[in-house]
Amino acid sequence: MPKRNFVARNLLKWMPNDEQSMYERKLTDVMKRLKVQDFHFNWDRTSCYVEFDYNENFYKLEHSVEKAKKKGIMLRNGLDCLVELTQSLDDLCGIIDRGMLDFETWISGMKQSPSETTVPEFQEEFEIKYKTVGRQNYTEYNTEELNEPISFGTEPSRGELEQNSINRRALNKARF
Repeated sequence: MPKRNFVARNLLKWMPNDEQSMYERKLTDVMKRLKVQDFHFNWDRTSCYVEFDYNENFYKLEHSVEKAKKKGIMLRNGLDCLVELTQSLDDLCGIIDRGMLDFETWISGMKQSPSETTVPEFQEEFEIKYKTVGRQNYTEYNTEELNEPISFGTEPSRGELEQNSINRRALNKARF
């Protein structure tokens, strides 16, 4: 019996919901290895992003299904994008741990431009003035036409449908 429970618990770890939490934990671990204290991430149906501050600079890493498709990589959804982004950051941790280059050198090209993060200082304002045309004279309109019923469709009535079905039956009998 204990063996069956062990197998069941381990199989449940590979369920899709656990995969999500597993990669979210892995991303958290990778960001700790990179010594990033404050970061935010999100993923949706087609993309994901990771935002963080490092040495008083704002960085944003994004990945999407479209970007991957352009490179010939087939991803299903935003969670797959998060997996790819997490693996890339993990690979970057390995390079940094080997002492090849430091983290600042790698992320220098990933800075988020200030225009995207700040709100413009001013917005253009304009005013629209309306001129009234005064009181309308409704006697100019033909009120008799307005009171007539308007037919919107050309659907046949029930009587016409029954007549058509009788005519079709008569034609079918005449052919045989």
